[in-house]
Amino acid sequence: MPPRSLTVDESLLRRMARDAAIYSLTRPAALVMWVALAAALVFSVLNLSVPVAPGEDGPYGAGWMPVIILALAGFAIVMSVSGARTAVRIAMPVETVVWVSLEDDRLQMGSGRRRSDIAYRTFQRMHVGKDAVLLKLRDTSVATAIPRALLTDDDIATLRSKIS
Repeated sequence: MPPRSLTVDESLLRRMARDAAIYSLTRPAALVMWVALAAALVFSVLNLSVPVAPGEDGPYGAGWMPVIILALAGFAIVMSVSGARTAVRIAMPVETVVWVSLEDDRLQMGSGRRRSDIAYRTFQRMHVGKDAVLLKLRDTSVATAIPRALLTDDDIATLRSKIS
């Protein structure tokens, strides 16, 4: 496939970062975190309704636990979005021309003066968002983002077949 290119703008960066944040917040390890936070929240709310004998104090700090748990959930979301924005911005600064080319055995892509040739076997899985295609690298928690506009539906199908 001949290389396709586009110039990155602020809007594209925000949309790609959103897709990357959603991807990171729905990974299996993140889902375990969400379940643990939900269980802690339910437990802390139930703990607030436990009857206390006259003259006894309730559990110390129990009233703050739901607030703290919700703050931790909010912090996780903010940090994921911030990390995704930073990663996408570093890889593809605004006004940079980004290009991609699917070869028989590798994916070629570039941003500005940088160029990467990555063998398909390097990728473990692929997630297609509305504005970004995220390719998770094997044995790492890192994903490579490609603007979705650079890939046709046939390109996506080709990538899926080569990565799976």
